[in-house]
Amino acid sequence: MNIEYFQEGLDCLMYCGQKLSPEQKVLLENSLIILQNENRFTGIYFWGRINGVKNDYYIAFGYIKDCLKDRKYFYSLDGFQWLMLPFISGPKIFQAAILCPDPFYGDPSLLITVKLDPTFEVDTNQVISASLPELVRIKEEDRLAAIVFIITEECGICPRGALYKLTDGRIVPNQMFRGLNDLQCEDFSYYQIFRLPRNDLTLNLSKRSDYNYPIDFLDSVDCVVPMSKAFSLNLQRNERLVVIKSCIWLGMTFFHKINSHKYGFLYIGDGKKNYDLLFML
Repeated sequence: MNIEYFQEGLDCLMYCGQKLSPEQKVLLENSLIILQNENRFTGIYFWGRINGVKNDYYIAFGYIKDCLKDRKYFYSLDGFQWLMLPFISGPKIFQAAILCPDPFYGDPSLLITVKLDPTFEVDTNQVISASLPELVRIKEEDRLAAIVFIITEECGICPRGALYKLTDGRIVPNQMFRGLNDLQCEDFSYYQIFRLPRNDLTLNLSKRSDYNYPIDFLDSVDCVVPMSKAFSLNLQRNERLVVIKSCIWLGMTFFHKINSHKYGFLYIGDGKKNYDLLFML
């Protein structure tokens, strides 16, 4: 959620129970403005909050030139002092972060032992061999960074046309974006994943008859598995507001004001993936 309309964005999300106390709103808004000035960010966003047993983690990210490639994530335990999240590259840490059954405690230095799933191999004689489950010890800070990255990659949303790809490859907010209209706002094909595209560019462009290369380079929401079931859309016509909730990561909510450039997503939850979605359909 862009800090420029922080209060208004939180008011929009109150329809689905995503809210902060008035003290938390003021503290977070002021501290994020200070964080933006200290790091000279072009834009800064409040990502959300991951609830813990002892302390909660407030998450934010900012960028200088490219709003997708240059994102830097920060976390805070008190909503005032911000620390940078570490960069995670090892696949085992991501796997351990997903499989960890324990809730977040609220201590970044806490070491957690996670049992990974066994691996299976097939030799030339078509004999299947299984390895013993591996135990991995990770810090809660690394687990937090992995979960934030995964949630953003899987269900961070922006409207079509909100981001613009320049000729030099940089991706920036589209200053000419004026929002989706009444006919577009209920169509999932007009919402995109707020990350670098995974699908081939020709695949994304071939899905639309009115494709536009500078704005249609991102993957659309309707490609997320399970297709047409990963998100739920609600339209508040009286408030001219669209609210989309993720069914995979419960607590991730997106809003967009119709015929307006204002949009954003916010996650407030325990950082646990909903593996029961297919049984709930």
